[in-house]
Amino acid sequence: MNLVDKYILRQLFNNSILILILIFSLFCLAKSVQLIELMVGRGLPFYIFAKLIFLSLPQIIPILLPIIASLSIFFVLARMQTDKELIILQSSSFSAYSIIKPTLIFSILLSFISFFFTLYQSAKSNENFKILLYTLKNDYSSSLLQEGTFNNFGKDFTIFVKERKKDGLHNVFIHDTRDEQRTSTLIAKKGRLVTNSDSTKILLQNGSQHFQGKDKKLSVLYFDEYLLDVNQNNQTDLLNRWKSPSERSLYELKNPNFKSQDDLNNLQAFKAELTLRYSMPLNIIGFGMVIAFLIMSFGYKRKDSVLKPIIVFGTIILLQIISIVSSNFSIKYSNFQALNFFPVICCLFLVIFFSNRSQKV
Repeated sequence: MNLVDKYILRQLFNNSILILILIFSLFCLAKSVQLIELMVGRGLPFYIFAKLIFLSLPQIIPILLPIIASLSIFFVLARMQTDKELIILQSSSFSAYSIIKPTLIFSILLSFISFFFTLYQSAKSNENFKILLYTLKNDYSSSLLQEGTFNNFGKDFTIFVKERKKDGLHNVFIHDTRDEQRTSTLIAKKGRLVTNSDSTKILLQNGSQHFQGKDKKLSVLYFDEYLLDVNQNNQTDLLNRWKSPSERSLYELKNPNFKSQDDLNNLQAFKAELTLRYSMPLNIIGFGMVIAFLIMSFGYKRKDSVLKPIIVFGTIILLQIISIVSSNFSIKYSNFQALNFFPVICCLFLVIFFSNRSQKV
C-alpha cells in the first residue's frame, strides 16, 4: 500500500467517523422521543433509558453503513477533485482504478464490520431490546405504578391508585378478569406492594370485593386485609414469546418450528431475512463503488456545479429506495428472497456504465 492509498484511506475513515457520529446523534434523538414517555411517565432511571438506546443501535448499523460509505467517498473524492489533487495524481501516472482502489478497500472493511452485525450482533441486540422493553412494560414495582391513571398489568388486572405516598398506596381500585365467568372489583382505602423474586402481591386494607355470583346477583365482601397475587407468570410468557425474524439467529431462521403456526405463516419472512443478512454488507461495496466511479466520471471543471451533489445524493437515495423495495417484495412474495441481491446487481451495472464514461472524460 503506497502513500496515496494510506492518505485516501485516512481521509475516508475520518469522514466516516464524523458522519457516523452525526447520524447516530440524530437516531438517538429520534429514538429518545419514542422512549421518553416510558422513562418520564414511569420514573425509569437514566441507565435503563441509555441501555434501551444502546441495544437499538446495532439494528440500524447495517442499514446506515452503505450510506456512510457512500457519503464518505463522495466528500473525500469531491474535495480532492476541487483541490486539484486528483488531477495531480492522474498526471503522475495514477489511473482512475488505482485512485479508486483505496475506496474499494475501505468499502470491503466496512462490509466485514456489517457482516459481524448482520450475522450475529443485530439479532442478539434486537432480542435483548425487546425482552427488556417487555420486562419494563410488565414490571410491577411501585415505581412503575402511576398514580391518577389506570395501569394495565398484563391481560388480567387494571389498577387505579389515586395517591402514592411513603406509607403506601391510597384509594386503590383493582379490576380482576382472571376468571371471565366471575370478574371482580376490589376497592380499598390503603394498600402496599409486596414483591420478591418469585411473585408480586398487593396487600389491601379496609376495603371490599364486588363480584357477581352464579345467580347473577351482585355480592359484596368486606375485608380488613386482602392479599392479592398479581403475578402474571412473566417468565413463562417471556420464554414462550414468539420471536420475530429480526430477533432470530441464523440457526433459528434455517430451522423454524413447523409445529408453530406463527412460524409456518412466516416461512417466507425467514427466508427473506436470511438472504438480507448476507446481501446488506454487499450493498456497502456496491454503493461505494457506484459513487466512486460517478465522481470520477464528472471530470474536472473550473467552476463547481451544484448539479454534482444533487446527482450524487439522488443516486444514493435511489439505491436505498431500491434496497428497501427489494426487501419488502422479498418478504411479500413467495420464493422471491433472492430479490435482496437486486441492489448489488444494479450497482454492478452502474459501475460498468460510469467506468466507461470516466474513460471518455
